[in-house]
Amino acid sequence: MGNVIGIGDFINLEKFLKGEPYEINNEGPMYYAEDMNSLVVDQSRIFVYRKAPELTGPRFIEDIKLLETMANRYLPIIDKESREIFFSKDEFINYRKRMSGLKKYGTGDYQFADSLEFPGLEYYLGAYDKNVSEVNYELNPVIEEFKRVMSEIGLTTTVGLNTDGDIELVEAGSTSRYTNIPSVEGTAKWDFDFTVRMDPDKVWVVKEALETKLQAKGHITRTSAYKVRLTDVTIPGLDKPLDLDFSLTPQKKNYLATEEALSERLNGMRELDEEKYRLVVANIQYAKALLKKAGAYKPSRGILEGDRDYGGIGGVGIENWILQYGGSFEAAARDFLAHAEGKSFIDFEKEYAIMDFGQDHVSTSKGEFPFHNFIMRNMRWKGFELMRDTLREFINELDQNKGVTL
Repeated sequence: MGNVIGIGDFINLEKFLKGEPYEINNEGPMYYAEDMNSLVVDQSRIFVYRKAPELTGPRFIEDIKLLETMANRYLPIIDKESREIFFSKDEFINYRKRMSGLKKYGTGDYQFADSLEFPGLEYYLGAYDKNVSEVNYELNPVIEEFKRVMSEIGLTTTVGLNTDGDIELVEAGSTSRYTNIPSVEGTAKWDFDFTVRMDPDKVWVVKEALETKLQAKGHITRTSAYKVRLTDVTIPGLDKPLDLDFSLTPQKKNYLATEEALSERLNGMRELDEEKYRLVVANIQYAKALLKKAGAYKPSRGILEGDRDYGGIGGVGIENWILQYGGSFEAAARDFLAHAEGKSFIDFEKEYAIMDFGQDHVSTSKGEFPFHNFIMRNMRWKGFELMRDTLREFINELDQNKGVTL
């Protein structure tokens, strides 16, 4: 294989790709072959992926592809034994296109797809302004109530990442981006999601305050070590109860988070073209409503009661998915089907990924690989089959309306 340098793990690989100093590690599964200018992978050394051992190699290689794409440094990925090339230059270019609109990665302005319009978007386009107004009407009092609760235990709150409060309250859900499914005549009961960042020594006092001081008659609390979910919470000034989900994160590191990456792309496209931006939001909302109705929406870990095999890619997964196809639900659906038709779920997972270009707070806190693949992380086989069948019906109807002969 000629002159090789052991890279070993993703931390060293990220440093290597950025041209930063890194530790040589000849015991890990990755090597840089200088004479071939390529990255060589020894799959026998990869830590087994417990959920599905047969996905160990594809999952690991997909993460390498993502790191190369984000660093904007292409290296062919070659299997040590078979010499098979897993990552072509054309695939690298396509990955870079899917990241358009993210300044951190130098991918330029967001590139809109041509196929942003189709029948059925009218309601979502017409509901945009009303949805923004309704969300803000309820979100702002929630934030103020959170600040009040924290002030009672002597802590200051600032809204947003990398701010200077004792507590950083980050709006993580789709309501913060107005990509939530709009209510019909005000009937929706919003589910607001927040990430709460703080120093580790404050986690338990914050958790206790949320569980006790936000309590209201009739609500149910579901908690775990770093999660607090409150249902039917009464907020001063609002006339209906809300569901609130808080993810407690014991660190305040500086990085581009999942919700920031989404917001940056959406805000950037709005500055470029307000009309197309609204069409993209409508595409996202339409896709969410369609997949939710089909039962192929919630991620497996979010199904608290019932069969987790029905897991879908989730709301954030849908947003990332559509934004990686120029904002077009049609384009995203067609490519999903091109990879899904005639395949088992396990084979589909090996070749199709929806990547997160922002870091997950919890994974970052744990020191795990922070960029998720929404297919492998969230979806399960029954959800895959439901999503495939639903998208097939959507595309067939779309083609019939266009006069395409099937």
